[in-house]
Amino acid sequence: MGEFGHGNEQDKGRAQSDKKDRASQGDKASQGDRASQGKRSRRLRRGLSKQEIVANERSHSLSFEQVYRCPACGSGELSVIALMDVFACDFCHHMFTANLQTQSLQLADSQLPMAWRWNGERWRTAHQGDTAAPLIWIFCSGLTVTPVLLIALSNYIFPPLDGSHFPVIWTGLTLLSHSVIATWLLSEYHRWPWYVSGRIRLQRIRERILNAE
Repeated sequence: MGEFGHGNEQDKGRAQSDKKDRASQGDKASQGDRASQGKRSRRLRRGLSKQEIVANERSHSLSFEQVYRCPACGSGELSVIALMDVFACDFCHHMFTANLQTQSLQLADSQLPMAWRWNGERWRTAHQGDTAAPLIWIFCSGLTVTPVLLIALSNYIFPPLDGSHFPVIWTGLTLLSHSVIATWLLSEYHRWPWYVSGRIRLQRIRERILNAE
């Protein structure tokens, strides 16, 4: 009888342990289902966010179907010419060839090697290994500073009369005039947008005045 009772207790213990195992397995299964659902929802969210990011990147990328501000003059708008993969500006009337793979734009109707790169929001000047630009800047700097230094040196060696403001006025006018010349040379070389648009506006004002006369 003792052995039989001991066997019953063992059976009861095994049954209870089986119930606990089943309950734990059920809890694990429910937790696994919740985790899988969470992972699925996260994947769906990630998928939607990726789609939105791709859509935004495509909408901000250089395309022939969009309209952009002209990088040459900064005032007009670029739009593609019908039946041609070429952009044209409605203000400065320049034409540009586009490379959608590199997201770049190059001036097509000029001998100047001018190019820009689209970064999704604005145009950036594309560096093309221009070796003459440093020389231009050095020349313009020397053109501006050298005359002023010579005048200042002459005023130091031959001091002016007491109360005379002529050396200061002369130095200021020299600095101003040579700065204007240097800025004009740099603008002609680099073709900055404000300079190009200003020249076009002045030319149109001149044409209106001549036509009015």
